[in-house]
Amino acid sequence: MATTTTLSGWTLVSLRPQNQHAGVRQAAHVRGARLVSASPFRLEAVADDEALTRALACRLRIAISPAAVRFAAAMAAIEGDWLAIGQATANALRHAGARSVQVAHPQTAAGLLQLPILQQIKGRHIGLVSAPDGLGLLESALPARGAKLHIAHIYRRQPLTLGAAKMRQLLALQEQVACLVTSQAAFGQFWRQFAKEDQRRLRNWTFVASSPRLLHYLQTLGISRVLLAENTRSMALLTALATATERRQGA
Repeated sequence: MATTTTLSGWTLVSLRPQNQHAGVRQAAHVRGARLVSASPFRLEAVADDEALTRALACRLRIAISPAAVRFAAAMAAIEGDWLAIGQATANALRHAGARSVQVAHPQTAAGLLQLPILQQIKGRHIGLVSAPDGLGLLESALPARGAKLHIAHIYRRQPLTLGAAKMRQLLALQEQVACLVTSQAAFGQFWRQFAKEDQRRLRNWTFVASSPRLLHYLQTLGISRVLLAENTRSMALLTALATATERRQGA
């Protein structure tokens, strides 16, 4: 079964924010893979108490990521009813004190917009706890449906440079390399740091995208070896790679 397929011999490249690689590192260890971290960002709190107060005052609130929950919980109590993009965010909300949490299926912004509770929202106040360069789809689609959206940008992504040693390490990777892509902003910051010649070398990697939108984005960059995972969770990303590996081995 794909759930037990080893990834021994694979090197996984994680683009999670700085100091946020623990989950994917553990998942890689379980599968027998090696992990190389290549953080394009670090996360920083944004002190906007007024915006957060307005968002939390809404009866319905949306959190875009576990990081959004963590930063919000450091500033105010997490209570009431919430929507979450993914299960990891839902778990963080429940742990922080949310009364109820609905999760998107699929675990994407587009999936969230399919929830019944977001279909008839004209005039409804909705709080969105996010980052300035977060899920723009929600920030445009919800007001288009008539919602009164109260956005709290409570953290931001501070770009990081990879450094010469890290870039040499990445370019030296040879066979069975898979880059895990869960954010267009993160991948863009990562990709832009390589010269065109080096980008051509990186295209020999396998890329695992967490959504159809990201898969299409990677293809627009000339990347053809792309797999689609069910969501952004580390286990889902590695399962997609394991399933493809198993199929190749059985071919």
